[in-house]
Amino acid sequence: MIANNNRKVIQKLASRSVKFNRTRNVFILITIILSVSLLGVMSLFQSAREQKTKKQLDTVQHVIYENVNEEQIEKLKASDEIDFLTLGKSVSSFKMENKMIHPVYFEKDTKSIKTKTIAEGNYPEKFNEVVVDRPILELFPDAENIGDSIKIKFLDGKEEEFVISGFYEEGNENSSINSILFSKAYSEKGEQMKDEPYIVFCKIKNASIMSEGEFLDSLRRIGKDAGIERKDINPNNFFANSLTLSKQDALVIIVVSLGILLVSILVVYSIFYISVLDNIQRFGQLRTIGTSEKQIKAMVRREGTIMFLMGTPIGLLISWIISYWLIPEGWSFKHTSILSLIIAIAEFITIIISVQKPAKVASSISPVEASRFAGFEGKGLKETKELHRKLSPFSMARISIGRNRNKSFLTLVSLGIGGALFIMSTTMIVSTSLEEYSRQGMYELGEYIISFDYNTVQTIDKGITGVQLKNPMNEELVKKIKSIPEVDDIIEFNRTSVKYDYKDVVNKGDYFSAFKREDIDIINKTLVEGTFDYNRMIENDEILVAHNKVAEEIYGWKFDMGDKVKFRYFDGNKEIEKTFKVIGSIDKSSNVTYNSGWFILPIEKLEQLFPGINTIDTLVISVNNFEKEGDKVEKKLSNIIEESPLLEMGTLKQNLIEDKQSFDLINKVIIGLSGFIILFSLINLVNTIITNIIARQKEFAMLQSIGLSHKQLIRMIQFEGLGLSFGNLIITLIFGTALGYGLIRVLQHFGATYLHYHFPIGYLLIYIMIIVMVPIVVSSILVRLFQKESLVSRLRHGAH
Repeated sequence: MIANNNRKVIQKLASRSVKFNRTRNVFILITIILSVSLLGVMSLFQSAREQKTKKQLDTVQHVIYENVNEEQIEKLKASDEIDFLTLGKSVSSFKMENKMIHPVYFEKDTKSIKTKTIAEGNYPEKFNEVVVDRPILELFPDAENIGDSIKIKFLDGKEEEFVISGFYEEGNENSSINSILFSKAYSEKGEQMKDEPYIVFCKIKNASIMSEGEFLDSLRRIGKDAGIERKDINPNNFFANSLTLSKQDALVIIVVSLGILLVSILVVYSIFYISVLDNIQRFGQLRTIGTSEKQIKAMVRREGTIMFLMGTPIGLLISWIISYWLIPEGWSFKHTSILSLIIAIAEFITIIISVQKPAKVASSISPVEASRFAGFEGKGLKETKELHRKLSPFSMARISIGRNRNKSFLTLVSLGIGGALFIMSTTMIVSTSLEEYSRQGMYELGEYIISFDYNTVQTIDKGITGVQLKNPMNEELVKKIKSIPEVDDIIEFNRTSVKYDYKDVVNKGDYFSAFKREDIDIINKTLVEGTFDYNRMIENDEILVAHNKVAEEIYGWKFDMGDKVKFRYFDGNKEIEKTFKVIGSIDKSSNVTYNSGWFILPIEKLEQLFPGINTIDTLVISVNNFEKEGDKVEKKLSNIIEESPLLEMGTLKQNLIEDKQSFDLINKVIIGLSGFIILFSLINLVNTIITNIIARQKEFAMLQSIGLSHKQLIRMIQFEGLGLSFGNLIITLIFGTALGYGLIRVLQHFGATYLHYHFPIGYLLIYIMIIVMVPIVVSSILVRLFQKESLVSRLRHGAH
């Protein structure tokens, strides 16, 4: 036998095979398009998001140096490591009615550091000129246009008149924070700004090519050389984090991509494998006329390559359109081209791996084996001793599945993976308690939080303690709240304002927060350093510190056990200076630390330090039936709070609304990804059903010729599909349940206390409906289609 080594002949045979197997090709193309488009959207979306972030970061400062004097500014200007700097000033924010006013000054030309854009008018040049946000005009009924005057009452009670020289570019109309830009002349000589230190916005040379660690070390070294304390060095954490690719994001993309490629391999492999089995006789004929094993393999691989070349461009085009539509600002031709090439290579490798085994099977068939091949000879089937058996659509479907184990196994694996991932994903959705998520922090204790008005605390010289001298959170207020029938409990938090000195921090504002004897067990569970005794803390000047890791991040040092911290505070009559010893550290959040600053001590000690002062600064209110009575209670509480302008209220309801929006988006993404994977699996199921029906037309015709009715034929084919669906359901339940349960337990271990395992029964029922309906519908349609051909014609022109 002379082998045929003509490559062009192989290519033509592969091309004709592609044209001939249209049904198979449709499913392979859909699989490739789905795989490529999904990979493309994920990677290009992430890339576009990073590019958008990079463009944003190109216009912001890398670091802010605060509380800077003239000498330090000159040293910063002389530094070779600073690319550009610009000066500014900022005054404490304050409230005017429902608007938070933020007075600022920045230079006219800030070059590459973008500031709020002036949309109308001009930068303020004269002493009394200002630029404002348009929404702020609600506070000044007589001011509408540039040139109009407005009177601003500052924190110290002084009122000054200014002229509007311009308006900022319109942003969020509902924003409660509004900036007012003052002139350079006012920043130097104006009553509210002249004594304020400068803040310096800097860009560091070559920062974009540094690692996060190098970047932070660089800006801290620059600040230190200029004589600026570490506490006054405020790095742009958003920029710093961008220097290191988020490991979590990268890991998620890699895992999901590998999952998609794995499912693609299974689907394409099974489709090609089934196609090879259905064309065994054709491969045998080719072997008979001299085609070698190598050429048969090359032909099958060539078919896979053709499918790749047809499907990949379509998938990439879809991913380009979707990713551009999602984030047009982040579109980059360079990055899109690179990622598209990587995706194409990954998909090509996937196709080559997928067709490898089918190609080997096709090439190993001898002409004699091919002539005897019936398409349904299963391996390892035992001969039955029964001389006759009862035949029914169900029993015949069971026999068919049993003698086509390879096809059935591949289909079940593909379906099972999709189903298991779907159950795992939806388990995450149904196991999430939105209310518990929103209740993290102080809302864990109640549904309403009453605290001092922000503007009041900023205005009064002694801070919280100044308000507490005539504390509106008194017995009368508590009685009014308790008189509301639906109120279940009121929890009081005690906190006072202090200033402290420790290491290089001098006269820094913070709080003394109190805990009670009943909190001892909580502290013992959350104490990470040191030991404490409640009574000894009252007798001696001892304190606990909270969030020591945060202190280390900000200042570069921790509060060391045994160290002394000097405090200054107003006790209601006079300024006191006192030193306390640090005896323990708490780093985990609990109701002891929800409302704390750095320092925690017993309530009895706080009362000794502030005699005669009501030190309550927060009330947490819980109701008996929040879902039913919440709105009614909120209205009553609002009426009570309105009686005191010194108080404000936060609600769990608002938290729930904001968190629900976030979770709805996350759930849509989870279901979308799961849906794509299930779609891959369904493609394989439909392909299996269709190829079975097409390959067995002659068999069906023979069965009908001996009495099988049209209705029985449809039922038999439907039972075969349902048999696969039932097997898939078992795999889905076993592995999906295990994966879902394991995922919840792992997340709980890492602190997701708002997760509680629940089986997604609703989603499972939807999945069962889809899995059951697909084989029923597809089988019915196809049988009706091929039944249009006469019985004699089907017997004569069977598949084999």
